Amino acid sequence: MKNNSLKRAFSALAIAAVAASASSMAAFADETNGFSQDQIDASEIKPTVFISVDGSDGGKVFDESIAGKEVECTLNVKGAEDKYASTGFHVFVSTLEIVDDGGDPLVEGGDATKKLAKDVPVYDKTIAGNNGFFAATAGSKDVGKDGVMWTFTVKVPATAKAGDVFPIDIMYRSSDNAEDLFCSCDDTEASKLMQGYTFTRGIYNTTVNNNFAAAAADVEKCPALADIDKSVDAYIAIAGGETTTESTTTEATTTESTTTEATTTASATTSAASSTATGSTTSGSTTSGTGTTSKAATGTTKNPQTGVSGTGAALAVAGLAAAVATAFALRKKED
Repeated sequence: MKNNSLKRAFSALAIAAVAASASSMAAFADETNGFSQDQIDASEIKPTVFISVDGSDGGKVFDESIAGKEVECTLNVKGAEDKYASTGFHVFVSTLEIVDDGGDPLVEGGDATKKLAKDVPVYDKTIAGNNGFFAATAGSKDVGKDGVMWTFTVKVPATAKAGDVFPIDIMYRSSDNAEDLFCSCDDTEASKLMQGYTFTRGIYNTTVNNNFAAAAADVEKCPALADIDKSVDAYIAIAGGETTTESTTTEATTTESTTTEATTTASATTSAASSTATGSTTSGSTTSGTGTTSKAATGTTKNPQTGVSGTGAALAVAGLAAAVATAFALRKKED
C-alpha cells in the first residue's frame, strides 16, 4: 500500500500534463469519498487548507504601485500534523500571471512537505481566463506537517488599477479515473474521512463551505472586496475604487435637497391659496390654490431612494462555476 501511495500521486502528475488535450472529462467526482457529510463532519482529523498572500492569511490589499510586480503566496495546512503523505491540490489565480521557471510554474515545496517526495508542479490552463497550477506530494510514511506546503509566485497585471480584485482559489478537481488527494500512506477509513473533510470543510467551496469573506479592514480600503465570491480562498486587491457609501450619500443629499425645495414650495403656495380664499392678494396678484396644491402634493408625496447597490470592480471569478464541465484529471485510481 505504501508504494501505491507514491504511484497514485505521481501518476496524477503524468495525467495532469496531458489533461488539457483530453476530449472527454467527467464532472466533479464525489469530494466526500462516498461518506455522508455528517460522517465527514465527525472525522477525527479536520485539516484546514488556506492561502496566504505576502504573509497575510486570506489575502492582502496593495496600493497601485503593485501593478506589474511579483507577489509571493503560500498554500498552507493546519490540523494534520503527521497525518498525511499523498496530496494533490489545484490552485487558480484568476488573471494574475503565475511566474514561470524554465517552462514550469514557479512553485516550490515548503517546510510542511520537506520530508515528502515531490514532482515538478504543472500548469493548469483548462479554465478560460483563469490561470492555475497543480502540485502533488507522496511518501512511504505520514510525515506531512502543519505549515507551508507550497510557495508560489504570481505577477500582478501591469494594467491593474484602483479597485481591482484578483481572487485566488483552491479548487477540487476530478474525473472518472482521477481526483485530488489529501490522504495517509495506507489510506484507511480515517484517511478517507480526512480527505472528505479537507475538500468539503477545509477549503472554501460552492457546495458546503460558501463562507469566505474579506477582512473588514481590507473592505474599507477596497470596497469591491465586499462582493468577492464566497467560495474563493484568498485575494490580491488594489486599494481604492468606487464606494457604495459615497454614492448613497450623494443620492440622499440630492433627495433631501429636492424634498426641502418641494416642501418650501408647498408651504408658499398653501399660504398663497389661503390668502386667495380670504380675498387677500400678494403684490397685487391673486394666486390660484388649485394648481399649486396639485404641484405641492406631487413634491411632498415623492418616495425618496434610500440607498443604491454598490457596483464595485468586476471580479475575475465567473468562470469558476463553469469549470465543473471541464474537470481536470488528477489521481489514477486503483485497478
